[in-house]
Amino acid sequence: MAVHIIAIAGGSCSGKTRLANHTCEALGEETAVILRQDNYYLDLGGVKPGDPLPNFDHPDAFDWGLFQAHLQHLANGHTINVPNYDFATHRRIDKTSRLEPRPIILVEGILILGQAGLLPAFNYKFFIECDAPTRLERRLKRDVAERGRTETSVREQFAGQVTPMHDAFVEPSK
Repeated sequence: MAVHIIAIAGGSCSGKTRLANHTCEALGEETAVILRQDNYYLDLGGVKPGDPLPNFDHPDAFDWGLFQAHLQHLANGHTINVPNYDFATHRRIDKTSRLEPRPIILVEGILILGQAGLLPAFNYKFFIECDAPTRLERRLKRDVAERGRTETSVREQFAGQVTPMHDAFVEPSK
């Protein structure tokens, strides 16, 4: 089976997941599969309510070695067991998700184009442009509704971590 690996990158809440999901849906589950950077957060031991959050937008927050190995396994036609990350507790959960290779592998994440070890694997690279106010608005909706965060904590994290990491790592990768 010939495999084509497509990178979909861009800032937090720029529309990467939506593009990957719609593309995968349009191509069909027999043709395409999505590998998400968010599944490869390191287990940071959990965070207690009220404690400051680690910087989830820094490259050091991810297990790039495992991510790269899994991408290579998929490219070589092998099934992988993708870790699952719980954004409410900031821990990896014990259960993994089985991901089988497909002719098209969509790789989605904010930092994937900044990882030299991943770049040779990508046949195509896309970077989604989206202005910061729109990304913040989307992040507020998502993190409050899905990740149990307060509006204040999301705004503080966006200003103190997301934006500086975007400027330092995400934007230069395009």
